Amino acid sequence: MKKRYWRCFVCNDIHYGVAPPELCPTCKVLNAYVEISAEEARRFLEPSAAAPAPPDFRTAIESFAAGQVFQVNPDREKVDLLLKGIAENESNHGLKFCPCRLRTKDWAEDQRLVCPCNFTIHETYKGVADGECWCGLFVRRK
Repeated sequence: MKKRYWRCFVCNDIHYGVAPPELCPTCKVLNAYVEISAEEARRFLEPSAAAPAPPDFRTAIESFAAGQVFQVNPDREKVDLLLKGIAENESNHGLKFCPCRLRTKDWAEDQRLVCPCNFTIHETYKGVADGECWCGLFVRRK
């Protein structure tokens, strides 16, 4: 069994293991981990690390959304455009920052903008029947 890196989308906790923990030990949120590359984990742990080529993020977010109360937006054209913006942000800034939100240049604050962000607490998702994340990459399952 091969160990992999996982990032909690709520608090950015990094986990290295065969599978992600069901409950994040830092923020106590259930099923909050998305698989990331070793390079991305290193960039979270060492902010000045150089950004190599991104892995297949579409596969990672589809796996992340499987079994959740949300899903990847079924509008493939919109998702492709968003993934392009995320890849450009990773290339330009070292992490997969949301293409729809402005960075503050404050490292701790900007970590909240890494995709997937903690969108389930935002007004665009929480308590909204057709809720979605800020950019629409994730939408509530119907």
